[in-house]
Amino acid sequence: MRTLALLLLLAAPACAAAPAAKKCEPQKVPAAKKIAMTMPDGKKVKIDLVDTPATREIGLMCVRKMPRDYGMLFAFPQDMHLGFWMKNTLVPLDIIWIGADKRITVIHERLPASTVDTPDDKVATAAGRGQFVLELAAGEADRRALKPGDLLKFEAPIPAK
Repeated sequence: MRTLALLLLLAAPACAAAPAAKKCEPQKVPAAKKIAMTMPDGKKVKIDLVDTPATREIGLMCVRKMPRDYGMLFAFPQDMHLGFWMKNTLVPLDIIWIGADKRITVIHERLPASTVDTPDDKVATAAGRGQFVLELAAGEADRRALKPGDLLKFEAPIPAK
C-alpha cells in the first residue's frame, strides 16, 4: 500500500482560510464517533474516532486544549505506513501507532505544537506503521507507561477507504 502521503493534516484549508488574520479556529469534526478505549493500566479514555478522509484531515487542528482523559483515534482501511504533519496543531501531542491487532507499534512523544505562523519546515512530523493512530495530550504515553507491544482495547469499525 502506498504511503499515506496526504500526511494527514495537509488540511491547512480549515485554518488557512484567513492567512492575513493569522487565526486558527477549531473546526467541528463532522460525524466524529465517540468510543471508549481501555489502556493497559485498566483506565478508560474518551475517544473521538475519525475514520473518513474528511474527518481525518481535520483531526485536532486548531484545538487549544487537550484533557488528560481524551484522545483522537484515526482509523484506516488496513495496516500501512502513515505519516502525520502537525501544521496548526496548537497543543503538544503524543502520537501512538496501533496495528490491526490493537497493539502499539510506535510511540512519538511530546511532539511540539505549531501555529499558522510556524514555517512549514519547522512543523513536527511523525511516522509509523499501523491501522490506527492515537493522539493524546503530550506526556500521556509516559504517564500511562505505554510501550510498543501493549494492547489497547477498543471497538472501531474499519473504514472502506
